[in-house]
Amino acid sequence: MRRFYDWVPTIAVLLLAGGCAWMSSKPAPNSPEANAAALNLQMGVGYMQQGRLDVALEKLKKALELNDNYAEAHNAIAVLYEESGENPLAGQHFKRAVDIDPNYTLARLNYGRFLCAHGNLAEGESQFLAVAADPNLKSADAAYTGAGICARLAKDNERAEAHLRKALEQNPGTVRALYEMAELNHAQGKDLQARAFLQRYHSQAGYSPASLWLGIAIEDGLGDANLRQEYARLLLTKFADSDEARRLKSQ
Repeated sequence: MRRFYDWVPTIAVLLLAGGCAWMSSKPAPNSPEANAAALNLQMGVGYMQQGRLDVALEKLKKALELNDNYAEAHNAIAVLYEESGENPLAGQHFKRAVDIDPNYTLARLNYGRFLCAHGNLAEGESQFLAVAADPNLKSADAAYTGAGICARLAKDNERAEAHLRKALEQNPGTVRALYEMAELNHAQGKDLQARAFLQRYHSQAGYSPASLWLGIAIEDGLGDANLRQEYARLLLTKFADSDEARRLKSQ
């Protein structure tokens, strides 16, 4: 199974400029201090995206000096600390972001992902399910997908499938849920179902080295040499430098 960190589409470091929630913040919104904090956040995120983590850290710390109740800055610096391997600090700042603004969906999803990725599976799953159940939050499909991944990591395939199906009920095009269902069904030997989910995934997200490798494994299980050959051809032509292509060549 792919790493939790591969879940990029929803759980991303990207923050929208100007999308700041000032929940009981001090200084007041639109004050010089507030504007300076927002500017430092924007610069910090920009430097993170450039890989200049040392400068990003400086800017994000400055944003929090100007406004310690700035949920977006706590979320961003948590992502940075996690990227740098400073997981205790990352966890503290994710939690602080959630405590400041319980309606800040990105922070709630990031916190759930962080908990599950670092072994707190039950707590992370609970965090995702709380997001899914909250009518004020609009990412139930992402939250159920995250809960499903946590359950898979906990080796509870039945619960994982239930969560992933709820994600697809919310949004049939949730690509990570489709991929997880394909992978889960293949692991259980249900390759016809796995094929159907993977085909839906490909129609939504296109091909990736991981999805083509999974497709090859599924078609091996089903004994369809033609479709296996097509997946292999796509892997070797579109993603020749991938680890999956190298593994295929070594077979």
